[in-house]
Amino acid sequence: MFQLALEINQKYDTMFIMAITLLRPLAAPLASLIFLMMASGLFNTFVSIRLEIESFYKQSIGTIVSMLYAGILAGSVKVQNFIQRVGHIRALISFALVSAIVILAQSLWIQAWYWGFLRFIGGLCMAGIFVAIESWLLLLSTPATRGVVLSIYLGVFYGAMSLGQFLIHLANPMSSTFFYLAAALCLLSIFPISFCRSSEPKIEDTTKLSLIQLMRMSPLGFMGGIISGMVLAAIYGLVPVFARARGLAVGDIGNLMAAIIFGGLSLQWPLGRLADRTNRKTVLNLVSFAAAFASILLALAAEVPFPFLLVLAWLFGGFAFTIYPLSMAYTCENMQESQIVAATGGFVLSYSIGAVAGPLAAPIAMQLFGHIGLFYFLAAISLSLGLCGILPLKTVKKITPK
Repeated sequence: MFQLALEINQKYDTMFIMAITLLRPLAAPLASLIFLMMASGLFNTFVSIRLEIESFYKQSIGTIVSMLYAGILAGSVKVQNFIQRVGHIRALISFALVSAIVILAQSLWIQAWYWGFLRFIGGLCMAGIFVAIESWLLLLSTPATRGVVLSIYLGVFYGAMSLGQFLIHLANPMSSTFFYLAAALCLLSIFPISFCRSSEPKIEDTTKLSLIQLMRMSPLGFMGGIISGMVLAAIYGLVPVFARARGLAVGDIGNLMAAIIFGGLSLQWPLGRLADRTNRKTVLNLVSFAAAFASILLALAAEVPFPFLLVLAWLFGGFAFTIYPLSMAYTCENMQESQIVAATGGFVLSYSIGAVAGPLAAPIAMQLFGHIGLFYFLAAISLSLGLCGILPLKTVKKITPK
């Protein structure tokens, strides 16, 4: 018994040392990420709540939400060129500054087309943040540690977004407080990266990848990017609408969103480790089916007491939010270092395609089945990814550099 306890202790000590070793050169960008994702988590939920209070139609809300991801889609096409030209640190500072300005501009006028345009600009900045930080992580990782590195990154990502949800308790959503608070968090994110002591990754020889090449190299990973975009964008944009239709107070809406995102946080590390040690494709398939099952449970039990609803939301988020990192790690499984930045941009592009489509398609299901239709929609698309995973998809492992 003593020997078993000693082995377990040594195992956890090794995991802790490995995590510290991986995190040390990434402390500054991850600290900046915390502020940025707290701002994003708060502001995304606030936008949906404010539009619902202002009596915008669900389809209008979905369209405005989609404009953020349309910006991510547009930005992911060319943003890697900007990052390669100015470097990761300067790029992140630029994107954070513009994000703060856009949020403050949004407080000046509540109009659908105006908010949609500014959300598009914010999406361009978000694409830059995603590609800069994710390519930084992937360049410093190895194929054997890639799943763990992405799990740490997304653990920080979702943890910060969960904290952002709790900030919704601080003020009345009809006030301008949340505009100022989200902008302030974006500005605070500049400080850790400005005083970064670790060197940013050097990008010397890069290979360009077209969208078709990326799709051919990893069709399942590419599909995983699309489905994860549909799932996450629908969650961020329309779960608050579902919660309002269920009759939840503003504070409880924040708690529900936090439970979903915290679920994603809690399962990042174990599922990432499992994927690294076993087979990423198998784990991705299982997670997709589990997310579909949990979403159906949420739809069937939507009117249960609120504490039980939070438990189901945590379970659903645990699986739904891990589709993204598992798909990205699987996509980059056979990539060369020179392909990583381009592959990351391409994966963010596939994610953005889904993120634009998700908030536009989900309201159709909500019109057909009521507010619980959102979770039927999420179950259907998660199930489709799992089914794609068991089909024999042809991959192309080698490409000719451009």
